[in-house]
Amino acid sequence: MAVNLATKYAQLIDERFSSESLTAAAVNQDYDFIGAQSVKVYSMATAPMNDYQNAGNNRYGTPAELQDTTQELTMRKKRSFTFTIDKTNAVDSPEGVRDAAAALSRQLNEVVIPEIDQYRMVQMASGAGNFGYGELTKANAYEEFLKAAAALAEAKVPLDRRIAFVTPDFYSMIKQDGAFVRYGDLAQDMLVKGQIGMVDGISLVLMPSAYMPAGLSFLITHPSAVTAPQKLSEYVIHENPPGIAGNLVEGLTYYDCFVLNNKKDSIYAHFGKLGSLQISMTAAGAGQGKIAVSGNAGGSGLVYKTGATVTAPALGEDLASWTALPADGVISATAGNKVAVAVKSAQEKCVAVSDVIDVVVGA
Repeated sequence: MAVNLATKYAQLIDERFSSESLTAAAVNQDYDFIGAQSVKVYSMATAPMNDYQNAGNNRYGTPAELQDTTQELTMRKKRSFTFTIDKTNAVDSPEGVRDAAAALSRQLNEVVIPEIDQYRMVQMASGAGNFGYGELTKANAYEEFLKAAAALAEAKVPLDRRIAFVTPDFYSMIKQDGAFVRYGDLAQDMLVKGQIGMVDGISLVLMPSAYMPAGLSFLITHPSAVTAPQKLSEYVIHENPPGIAGNLVEGLTYYDCFVLNNKKDSIYAHFGKLGSLQISMTAAGAGQGKIAVSGNAGGSGLVYKTGATVTAPALGEDLASWTALPADGVISATAGNKVAVAVKSAQEKCVAVSDVIDVVVGA
């Protein structure tokens, strides 16, 4: 990779925009993973109400032992990065341009934090207990948002601290909905990170579309429903380590995100716009082809369908009959047939799809 060694350079680095975590207010870190990779969360059942009897031995009813259920949470995401800033490159650049501390801060803001936010959004959408599917317009955006809020009310989710993550498209639509009434400006100390307003007491956080799982227009949640441990976040700048004149920067973050089983109904995910995938296929082994996928594939999984004729599914269409796409993209197919790839939700509904293309296989 080329290094820009400036002989004459303005004393200003053209920084990309970045942001602090947008999801921090929507999750909790109530469970202690220190000293363990997994934690078991216990949930106790309750007892039914009985009619009290004035006589007999079991006047309160027949007692039964309360049962419990467990959910095991196991940490999965161990992510790292490393880069060097050579001393000779640093001294040939204007002061501050190749500063190690600034480069580390940039790495955290532009790479690490966005990755964690995106991962949390996928986990929340996949673990949601309430779903909605259907194209959204400026005529129905507010109505669909209210349906989601009502679903949370039915699940007895507390009114305070509810947070809605919305795409720019959805926010634009809801702002144009004639039924939508937005609160006035909020005091700065009332805002959660990234908040742009409130709807019926629910904080709105505007999320870049790239942070959202495929097809997701908005998601409403409560921080009690999602635990997001960050067991280790370690970032180190080594000055002049063996073999390197300059700085070696290393970073490690050990994190995850879990939706608690007994609180999954506290999350409502609405898929309101069919996502778009781009696919290509190249020959692999005999009777096999390799599919490459690009575009927003965030969701519960990629699936494909191949045959003499293939019809691209609509938003919310059932994908239970489609086949999981292998991690390496290699599938068995028949030359002359068609193939398409889709993203499914946790309910196996279509939330993104590719065009239907011709199958390409090895001879």
